[in-house]
Amino acid sequence: MNKQLSPPVQQQYFNIANQCTKKIAMVCASNQNRSLEAHYLFVKTGFKNIRSFGTSGHCKLPGPSIHQPNIFSFGTPYSEIYTTLRDQDQELYIKNGLLNMLERNKKVKLAPEKWQEELNAKFDIVFTFDQRVYDAVIDDLAQRDITTLMQPVHIINLQVKDTHEEAVGGAQHALEITSIIENTEDWEDKLNDILENFYKSTQRQILHTLMFY
Repeated sequence: MNKQLSPPVQQQYFNIANQCTKKIAMVCASNQNRSLEAHYLFVKTGFKNIRSFGTSGHCKLPGPSIHQPNIFSFGTPYSEIYTTLRDQDQELYIKNGLLNMLERNKKVKLAPEKWQEELNAKFDIVFTFDQRVYDAVIDDLAQRDITTLMQPVHIINLQVKDTHEEAVGGAQHALEITSIIENTEDWEDKLNDILENFYKSTQRQILHTLMFY
């Protein structure tokens, strides 16, 4: 599912990953496709402090028809979701890429996690891949009870269609932005310019906000 990077570029990202100490979260709706593609790419590249989440009430995956989605609770292991879909209609879910996606997911972590249920972890950067998810993350942080010293978090939304192909491009753009950030001194002061220039070069729609939590 991932495009292969050339060896020199791959080495460049490995070097960046080795020096990166930032804690980064990837967030989409169901923690199945877009956030997991980014999570997978970052871990494969060598980043250490990466987690991923979803913001929806449940994990929804395509089913036999548009009116029959497959619904799973957060925390349901990817292996269990894989088995359920395989037993339901193996040919269909091979054809539409879901079983391949779930094979990847199993390599990254045990099960989908819900953003709103993670109250202890602190992140420096949160990448979201849909404006509704971006809004949900901001709303959640704004409503949290602050009982400890607050720290900044930069929430960056890359607008990415929820398809396997688009998820690959979104993950690559998140990696490119992170690499620029790592190579920029005083990056927080320059982040708006970094993102504006990135939009000009890629036409990827980007939103950004700074919050404290």
